Amino acid sequence: MSLEVRFLPARQGDAIWVRWGRGRQLMIDMGTEQTGRRIAERLKALPEDERRFDLLVITHVDSDHIGGVLTCVADADPAIPGLVFDDVWFNGWEHLHGDPVPPPDEVPGLEGMGPAQGERLAGWLREQAWNNAFDRSPVVLEAGDPHRVELPDGLTLTVLGPTQARLGALIPTWREEVEIALAKGLLEEVSPGLEPFGSANPPELESKVDLELLAEKPSPKDSSKTNLTSITLLLEWRGRRILLTGDASADDVAAALASSGLPAPVELDLLKLPHHGSRQNLNRDLVEAVDCPYWVFSTDGTTFRHPDAPAVARLLAWGRHARPTLGFNVPSTFNEWWRNEDWRALFDYDVEYGDETEGLTVSFEPA
Repeated sequence: MSLEVRFLPARQGDAIWVRWGRGRQLMIDMGTEQTGRRIAERLKALPEDERRFDLLVITHVDSDHIGGVLTCVADADPAIPGLVFDDVWFNGWEHLHGDPVPPPDEVPGLEGMGPAQGERLAGWLREQAWNNAFDRSPVVLEAGDPHRVELPDGLTLTVLGPTQARLGALIPTWREEVEIALAKGLLEEVSPGLEPFGSANPPELESKVDLELLAEKPSPKDSSKTNLTSITLLLEWRGRRILLTGDASADDVAAALASSGLPAPVELDLLKLPHHGSRQNLNRDLVEAVDCPYWVFSTDGTTFRHPDAPAVARLLAWGRHARPTLGFNVPSTFNEWWRNEDWRALFDYDVEYGDETEGLTVSFEPA
């Protein structure tokens, strides 16, 4: 019996398939709409009795997280036979205001969810188990007592974000942000210009001083209101801890860890980098808040050239764990830089790469 975390190829997005125990499984995001079609083919290849999931989590409304849920599940026609999600966690329009969504037999209509991809998803979700673990109310970090959900065969999920304040801040720009997400989903090969590009060239690193200078390079904080509403989850299974951060703010994740009640630094077995390794979503506070041997980047570098070199440098310069491993779900121009043997010897780290078909799978036995 093991815990398996697979970071599927998802273009610039996330699609994380978690399996554990006796046939239990959950999915967190499904990448872009193109990714969702590929996941659908994977699911169809399973025996029908293996298509039941304990949980589907859609961390937030950006198209490289929500788009694949639309093409694989919500908009699928015909639906994949036997595909069932016992619960779906997603913060919709009502949740931004702190309200629960009504149960299916009390739904007056489909209006009120917001436009674009959120609206498309709502039409499906209103007939599903939607945030049932939270009585159909928002999935948020509760002050002083993070919400813990026990799943079968020993898996526990602790919600470390977003806060209700982060959801509320999204209200004025909900329509604008979701329309941008829709545009991104339709134009996966074209930059929408939502944030600065990363560098197209590898950094010059000849010493540990160079690495430290790169790590200290100033970066703006992520100001995307959609990213800051990401559902952040701590998965715990038989002595193992996995932190999955969506596109959350480094400050928010570090603050949530500090208030989690876990001893500092929090010992993790794996952390998936927020926002695909953007320098805007990683700072010293978050790096030093954990002791983690394995850091995962989920991106092929499309559009934004992630991971940003300063973000990787921060892990290597400030990380607490001796000789960490950098895991990349697929090879790309911008993560192949870190395969450099001289750098690996000088900065004392390892790398692992998934492939363009299967992605990267990391497995854990009970501790």
